Amino acid sequence: MISAILTDIEGTTSSISFVKDVLFPYSRRKLRDFLRDHTQDREVQAILEELFKKVGKRLSIEETAELLTQWIDEDRKEPILKDLQGLIWEEGYRKGELIGHIYQDAYQKLKEWHQKGIKLYVFSSGSVKAQRLLFSHTPYGDITYLFSGYFDAKIGSKKSSESYLKIAKAVSLKPEQMLFLSDVEEELNAAKSAGMHTVRLVRDGEAFSKHTIVKDFYSIAI
Repeated sequence: MISAILTDIEGTTSSISFVKDVLFPYSRRKLRDFLRDHTQDREVQAILEELFKKVGKRLSIEETAELLTQWIDEDRKEPILKDLQGLIWEEGYRKGELIGHIYQDAYQKLKEWHQKGIKLYVFSSGSVKAQRLLFSHTPYGDITYLFSGYFDAKIGSKKSSESYLKIAKAVSLKPEQMLFLSDVEEELNAAKSAGMHTVRLVRDGEAFSKHTIVKDFYSIAI
């Protein structure tokens, strides 16, 4: 019996191209100016202190922007970067320069599961702030009410079974009571190893998988 669904975002509920071609370039383009304009903000200062601790020295704004731009280009799953990107995207959403993407099938099925009393959770490499921002600025309005909790890289790697065990414990469920949705085979393997049920989203083309494959959320049987 599935009591809860844990879902990935990129390539699962939302388009990969939205993240790769809209969000990442936006944060890259705005990074330097954002740092200059918000250096005195408490949240930004806390992130920068973590960065300086990690690299072992204090950096100028230019050096910081250069390093973080490199991390964006390398697609680093670094919490420090994800936290700062979340702040940049927050400003973008607030200004109306960004609108979160979610597939219609994902929205409709998530809403249906929510109405049936199935708990919904998110696990993404993007920060919890970024996750909430995306789901609060969709073409369907603010849909954060659908979710009971959010998890990011701070709980662990999406390719480590330990992360899924921690999530199950955090939501007071056994792994076998949870279904994990993702488009990435290695993540699904890790969730399966932890004891979760799994479904792989393959929205375009074909793929070999050890897991049940579906093309959209409409095809997911609970």
